[in-house]
Amino acid sequence: MTQTTRHTPLTSNSIDDALAPWQSAIYQGNLAFESGELITARDHYMVASSCAETLLAQFSSIPINQSVTRSLEHCIAAFVVATLNLADTFKVMQKPDKACTWLCHAHQRLSVLLNHPEQQVRTLVLHHHHKTYYELVKFASMASAFPTLINRINQLLADHPHKTQLLH
Repeated sequence: MTQTTRHTPLTSNSIDDALAPWQSAIYQGNLAFESGELITARDHYMVASSCAETLLAQFSSIPINQSVTRSLEHCIAAFVVATLNLADTFKVMQKPDKACTWLCHAHQRLSVLLNHPEQQVRTLVLHHHHKTYYELVKFASMASAFPTLINRINQLLADHPHKTQLLH
């Protein structure tokens, strides 16, 4: 006998509940970061980033309406906050390669969403996309001693469908 599982549709009414694990992970990560417990902070930020990215993928794949748009707005911000916190943690840990990886990941994920068929989604993403671009530029200016990281960032920006200025 085959067993079927019912899936409860994801609705914006559940966004606060859905983001609760993200909020807890960010809070715990921030406490750990402020206490200098960088490994613990990193682990919490990874959980938060994963949670937010999963929700982002779910909400961006369902039909858009006003409540889904509101939920997406929260998910995009949550993803960017968690991922940038993670990159900052790696910077403090003096692991610029990993910091660069997470900054690139955040920007790339938002770049993909800029191709969403719904203009409302693209508009929501644009502000955060500019923020991740700014963080990449800021990181590149601080990482000038690491030309391979600059090349990685330039490659990401060159592959981006909305061409931006390359870094040198």
